[in-house]
Amino acid sequence: MSNALAIAAMAGVAILVWVLYLYRKGRLKEDHALLWLFVSISMVLLSTWTGLLLAINGIVGAQRLPEVVLSGFVTLLIIVSIYYSVKIAQELAISKMLEGPASRDSSGASE
Repeated sequence: MSNALAIAAMAGVAILVWVLYLYRKGRLKEDHALLWLFVSISMVLLSTWTGLLLAINGIVGAQRLPEVVLSGFVTLLIIVSIYYSVKIAQELAISKMLEGPASRDSSGASE
């Protein structure tokens, strides 16, 4: 295992422990905790399971294994970003729905 893979595995374990701590303290909601648990477990698996890494490398054709791990991490972060974008859009839609016509009437009256 290269130094890059060892560091990635340690980072994955650290994130896993931190997410569990935050969830137990009630500072992280369940759906967010599940998402970050998935990310951290994926980091550990990609960093330590050489067979999986070699299989993915055979499909992708990367020059070195750490490149596969890095691209996997970037992919996971893109998925997390999309997830949070959807959540923000849902919250904005709910917020606009709760404002209702009353706030539109008051803003129109001041013109």
